[in-house]
Amino acid sequence: MTRELVLETSRAAFKAFLHTVHDRLIDYSQKPSEGEQGFEFLHARSQISARHNEISRGFLRTLDESFDRFSEQASGLPPVAAQGTERPEAARIRQQITLMQDDEIEQDLALSSIRKRAEVENTEQLWALGQRMVLLGSGRNVADSQLPLAPGRYCEALKKSLQVTDIQLAAKLVIYKLFDRQFMPQLSDLYRRANDQLIELGVLPTLNYQVEKSQGGDADRFTGAAPRRRAAPPVERQIPLLQEVVASGASLSLPPRELPSAEYQRQLLDSIQLLQQRLVAGAPSQQVAHPGQPLKYTERELVEAAVQLQQFDQVMAADILAAASQIKPLDITRARANLVEQLQQITHAEEPPALGGDDVRTIELVGMLFEYILNDEQIPDCVKALLSYLHTPFLKLAFAEADFFRHQQHPARLLLNAMADAGSQWVSNDGSCQFDMLEQIRNTVRQVLDTVEMDTRLFAALLMSFNSYVQKVAMRIKLLERRAMEQARGEDRLIEVKQRVNREIHQRIAEQDIPSAMLLFFLQPWSDYLVHLLLRQGADSEHWQQALGLVDDMLWGLELSGSAGEWRRWRQHYPWMESLIQSGFDMIGYDSDKALKLKRSIDRIYQLRERNLQPEVAPQDIRNRLVQMAEHRAGERTDLSRLSGREQALLEKLRLMEFGTWFEFRDGRREKVAWFNPNTLQFLFVDQSGKRSGMKTGQELARAMANGDLRMIGSSAKPLVERTMETIFSNLNERAQSAVGVG
Repeated sequence: MTRELVLETSRAAFKAFLHTVHDRLIDYSQKPSEGEQGFEFLHARSQISARHNEISRGFLRTLDESFDRFSEQASGLPPVAAQGTERPEAARIRQQITLMQDDEIEQDLALSSIRKRAEVENTEQLWALGQRMVLLGSGRNVADSQLPLAPGRYCEALKKSLQVTDIQLAAKLVIYKLFDRQFMPQLSDLYRRANDQLIELGVLPTLNYQVEKSQGGDADRFTGAAPRRRAAPPVERQIPLLQEVVASGASLSLPPRELPSAEYQRQLLDSIQLLQQRLVAGAPSQQVAHPGQPLKYTERELVEAAVQLQQFDQVMAADILAAASQIKPLDITRARANLVEQLQQITHAEEPPALGGDDVRTIELVGMLFEYILNDEQIPDCVKALLSYLHTPFLKLAFAEADFFRHQQHPARLLLNAMADAGSQWVSNDGSCQFDMLEQIRNTVRQVLDTVEMDTRLFAALLMSFNSYVQKVAMRIKLLERRAMEQARGEDRLIEVKQRVNREIHQRIAEQDIPSAMLLFFLQPWSDYLVHLLLRQGADSEHWQQALGLVDDMLWGLELSGSAGEWRRWRQHYPWMESLIQSGFDMIGYDSDKALKLKRSIDRIYQLRERNLQPEVAPQDIRNRLVQMAEHRAGERTDLSRLSGREQALLEKLRLMEFGTWFEFRDGRREKVAWFNPNTLQFLFVDQSGKRSGMKTGQELARAMANGDLRMIGSSAKPLVERTMETIFSNLNERAQSAVGVG
């Protein structure tokens, strides 16, 4: 994909550059200072015009060949010189023993200056590209200048592309100057886009720029670990010395959370290995080789045993992996025993061979990693079963790469995390899945098992392919969820407004005896009108204040005494009230017949009051029914007094959860809370395809959870391997302390 991006971008940029050269050469030819060289510029211009397509093809062909040479170098093959050119080593030797033509020297000096300037300006982006592109190769570091899209490659491509012309030196130097001014500055954006493309595919997404001198023979070997942050202060070791821990039996603590992620993982692994050291000391003597005891196997035999074990797993898993959803997980304990049996067969030993302490820890750590994955509740059972078959390939990687577990950005580790995360989001325990995700995970696992010679490139390629598929799915899901959230927010805003109106009305009528007609008016049509005003105009608007004041005025009319002055003011005010009521009915489209009956009933109530008679108040059962209907329409908040103690505790837990928390129903179906309002306790649920499944209240959720019909799936922002390593540490720490207590 990087090759396509480079070639497509370069094609457009170089085409524009040639047009600029064609236009600018005429300007140079007309300068008085150029003298006799003016003809050379005109000739160069005609050559550019006549051989435009040929020059462009030569430029792009040279860039394309640089990708081929890079692939050959990355795969460990001796580089094949391009047809008609010399290898760089031979060219340098020839330059030292022969005298180059003056024209060649001047061209090389000009292009060298252009190359160095571009390399300095893009140092950080080129370094990051080098780290990421090497990861897709053999893992051996390659100088930034050897990258197929390095500035020097473009300079080389330009020089070669002009070989099809007979342009003279003076014109070529002008072309090189224009190339430096117009074309080369565009490389910064190209490098940024290339890095972003690789990041989106999951290639070293957390890489940080670092300039660090080599400290040893292995400094140039790519390990897959993200480099340390530039100018980061040194971090002190947070774990005791090995001798002190093993001797004292002291309990270990997790590394400080504020450490950088890579340092935190390194210290966590150190702590795990210390605990393993303590526990391995109590293993049976025939299983662990003591210091000075000769081992009965070589490292090659250990890897060979893992290869044979993988082939055995492949045959055994052929039918199991083909199952729809009821996939039987790999027996991790049996797999470890099979490894020892394979070692015994390879070494032709009568008894199981003794294992070195490091090998024992590696076997146990890989085994625990996959055992704990099988117990991870975030991942559906069928996905965990599929991932368990990666046990032996990971064991083989751990044998082949001594510091495998220290590589937080190792493609194999990232692939395992990616498949687990995708499975938890789009596969359910009821056997259903979205976007064919279970099949994607199954195919990826099968490709790993079918590959005997495993290296970083295999996992990098699988990671890129899997992440590319997941990214497309995630973009679609994100769009659907955004639409559902916008709709839910609108609905929730309506609920908040209805609840506000309901409270305003109830505060005014709570302690008053009110006739049925007026109670119906307040709780239904006039509440609807108030909701409309509050949504459209807000609580500070004059219309909202007038509509709310009408309720106070109508209640005041029920309390008027028999004085003539009060009734005179009432009669003067009443026509305005009638007009406002009619305006409200018209605004909400209230049924005209119902509106007429309701207005007549209200008129009769005030006619009775003018004669100093009391109208009949609403019976208690009717009043209760109308109030309950209003509360239901407003979606009133959960009454905590109606919930049990456990339901109230669950409700508080729901208030504190994060958006994106997954829930699993009794039938194994999974849905996610995409959004909720902690005030109204309205929860938006979406299914695994991102489609809205409905809104649920806090009361409904709390009761479903208390009854066991629904459970919240424990969520963690940490990837699978990282959180599993913490679980392993905690378990080993407890076992080590128990062993000390028994001792």
